[in-house]
Amino acid sequence: MKFLKKILLVDHEPKVTALVRRALESTGRYLVKVEPDVRLAQHAAPWFRPDLVLLDAAHASESEDVNRQLQNEPALKDTPFLFLSGNPTAEKKVMTGGFISGYSFLAAAVTLDDLVRFVEEMLSPAPPVQVRLKAKR
Repeated sequence: MKFLKKILLVDHEPKVTALVRRALESTGRYLVKVEPDVRLAQHAAPWFRPDLVLLDAAHASESEDVNRQLQNEPALKDTPFLFLSGNPTAEKKVMTGGFISGYSFLAAAVTLDDLVRFVEEMLSPAPPVQVRLKAKR
């Protein structure tokens, strides 16, 4: 049985959420729950228990509040967050490394394929480290 990774997508733009949801779910690896409002996301997250939270960065202060509140939930404290921005001016800041205030961040200029690839990287476990022991003689 294959278990899908769960993603909570918090964005008030239905066109954006539809595109992102379709791109992620079409891979067959993700189940996406969409919440258009941060307050609804705060209530949904503890029972949905997402593996990743995608937040609209247009309202940065709200998104950071949601982030802090969700990470106070014991079951969600290690859940990664990815902030998405539709603001083209924010894009110039992103190119310096992809992190703002310590959180992963993608700007609007990213393609859906890039978004899916970035999500895969965030949710893929690191490959196991192979250790070779020298045989004693």
